[in-house]
Amino acid sequence: MIIVTNSSEHPIRRAAIDFAPGENKFKDGELSAGKQAQISAHYQLKVVHVEDRPTETTAKQAKALETKA
Repeated sequence: MIIVTNSSEHPIRRAAIDFAPGENKFKDGELSAGKQAQISAHYQLKVVHVEDRPTETTAKQAKALETKA
């Protein structure tokens, strides 16, 4: 997953994309290397790559899985 954080209070348009204030999330491969370079060049936008993780199970779900095994 790619997270682009807009530190401004206003939307910013870069690489033909409007970024709302705060975090804007994209799937891997959704932003080309060229678009990422354009986005990173803006001083109020920060691009971070985050590894997708499976959802965490609650203690109750984990116990149910253990009893099935």
